[in-house]
Amino acid sequence: MRLTPGTRLGPYEILTPLGSGGMGEVYRATDTRLGRDVALKVLPAEVGHDPERLARFRREAKALAQLDHPNIVTIYSVEECEGVNFLTMQLVEGTPLDRLIPAGGLPLKQIVEIASALGAALEAAHEKGIMHRDLKPANVMVSNEGRVKVLDFGLAKDARAAMVGNATLTSSQTQMGVVLGTPAYMSPEQTSGRPLDHRTDIFSLGVVLHEMATGRRPFEGDSSAELISAILRDNPPSVTDVRPDLPSDLARIIRRCLEKDPRHRVQTARDVSNEFRDLSQQTSKSWRRQRPSYHVPRLRPIPALPAQTKDSGLQCCRLDTAGGTLILRRWQRV
Repeated sequence: MRLTPGTRLGPYEILTPLGSGGMGEVYRATDTRLGRDVALKVLPAEVGHDPERLARFRREAKALAQLDHPNIVTIYSVEECEGVNFLTMQLVEGTPLDRLIPAGGLPLKQIVEIASALGAALEAAHEKGIMHRDLKPANVMVSNEGRVKVLDFGLAKDARAAMVGNATLTSSQTQMGVVLGTPAYMSPEQTSGRPLDHRTDIFSLGVVLHEMATGRRPFEGDSSAELISAILRDNPPSVTDVRPDLPSDLARIIRRCLEKDPRHRVQTARDVSNEFRDLSQQTSKSWRRQRPSYHVPRLRPIPALPAQTKDSGLQCCRLDTAGGTLILRRWQRV
C-alpha cells in the first residue's frame, strides 16, 4: 500500500517515502501526539489479511522490541488503523552503508569501527534468541553522528519460538524449503532452505565485511542460480590479495566468517566482537606509532649577561628548559 504525503494514519502524518522492501513500504511520518518524527512501515496486505500471519508478526515484533541496544533501531509500536497494519520505529538520519562503500573499499579504521558495531548488534540480538536473516549493507545505517544502526529485522526469526511454533515475521516456513533474504548475502544453509541458527548471520556479516574491505562482494554470478552456486562452492580471494595494506588478522576474521560449514565458522557474534576489539587495539597502537613526532631540542642556558650589557638599557632574553618546558627570562635595566 502506497501512501502520499499528508495522509493520516491515526496520530501519524505521512511526510515522505523512505524506501520499500519485501516487508512493506517505509515512510517518514510525524507522531502528532509527541511531536517527533518516526519511521513508519506499512505491512503488505497479504500479511495484514491473514490472522495467523499477523499474529505471528505481532509476537515477533514484541520480541524485537526487547532489543534495547545502541546499534539496533528501536521499535516503538505495532498498530492498526482503518485496516492498515503498520509499525513505528526510530528514525535514523544518515546514509545507508551500501552508499558509503567506495569501489576500492573503506579505510581500515572505518572498517574496524563499523564491524565492531555490527558484531555488538548481532551479539545483543542473538542473546535474545533473535536471528536477523537479512543482514546486508542496505540494512545498515550510519547516522550523521557516525553511529551505526542495524535496520529492518523484517525477516528476523525468534530461534526460541521456532523450537515450539516457528514464529516468524514472514509467512514462509524455513523448514519447508522456502528461501528468504537477499541472495548475495545468504549463507549456504540459507540458500539451500535448510534449518538455520544464529550462525547464518555470521556468514552474512562476513559478506558485508568483505565488501567493506574490497568494494565488491565475495560471491558473484550473472544469475541467481550462478550466484547461489558460487556461495555453495567457491572460496573468495583473501581481502589482503585485493588490498595488501590490510592486516592479515582482518583477512583471517573474514575468512572464518565465510566458512561454508557452520561448524567451522566463527561460532558467535560475541567472538566476532572480541576479534574486532583486539584488532582495534592493535591498529590503534599502529596508528599512534605512525603519527609524526616533533623533537624539541634541549637548549643549554647561556652565560649570565655581563654588567655592561645590563647597563646598556637593552632588553635581552634567555631560553631554559625545566621539566621539558621552555621558560622565557627577561632582563632589563633597573
